[in-house]
Order: sequence, then C-alpha cells, then structure tokens
Amino acid sequence: MPKKRKSLKVKVFFNASVIIAGIRSPTGGSGKLLEMVNAGVLNGQISEIIVDEVLRHASKTKKKKEILEKQISTIFSNISETPKEVSVRGYGKIVTDLGDAHVLASCKELEVSYLITLDRKHLLVLKNKIKKFKIMTPGEFLQEKVRF
Repeated sequence: MPKKRKSLKVKVFFNASVIIAGIRSPTGGSGKLLEMVNAGVLNGQISEIIVDEVLRHASKTKKKKEILEKQISTIFSNISETPKEVSVRGYGKIVTDLGDAHVLASCKELEVSYLITLDRKHLLVLKNKIKKFKIMTPGEFLQEKVRF
C-alpha cells in the first residue's frame, strides 16, 4: 500500500471579502489568488459559513446566486463544515466582532498556514495576536510567496 503523501501546496483560508473581490475583479490580487486555487497551485480552504456570506452579498459580485454558488464550488474543491462551537467560543475574547470568530476557528481546525482577508477593521488587526497562522491581505501574500 503506497504511503499517503502530504500536500506540498500552501494551505490558505479565504475570508468572504477576498472571494467577493476576486470574483468581481479577476485581475486584482484577490482574483489572482482565486485563479491559483482553481489551477491547483494553492490549497484553498473555505467553510460553509464563508459560502453563505458570499451568497448573501452576491449583489456585490454582480452575479446571480446560482451562478456564484457554482463558481465557488468550481474554485474550491474543499468546503469545510462550520467550525465546532467550542473552537468559535475560544476566539470570542480575541476578536472585536464575534461574527468573525468562526473565521479564526476554521483556520485553526483546518490547520492552515495563512488567512487571507481584506477585513482591516476586524481581522487584519489581529496579525500580532495570532501565532498559529499568518493573517494578511492578498497583496501581502502575493509579495511574500513570490515563488510557487
């Protein structure tokens, strides 16, 4: 029986803001990252809650919900379940908006290396408080990960 090989691709969790921006503008940094996930260069991770959030804001992408949902499932082959409540509560004291605790809990449960977000007010401000994974914008990630 062959050994299961660990994926060498960087494991990245995407916040809804990046997905919305990337679908709306495929040539920007967010769009480039979504393209990399779709091409299999990055191991892109999202959760059911992220999908729901993107669909709630479908008007920002100028696409119908059905088309948007299909596009998301094409880009992301792995959509994880909602994180466990215990994990979410664990981040309740760190976040300024309790609605964002699920993002951090998903990152921890999925053991990602990066959280990519455009949320400067609630998530990017936590860069120095979270040690298990790096939090950055799409542009910062693209600058740091020059070689794929």
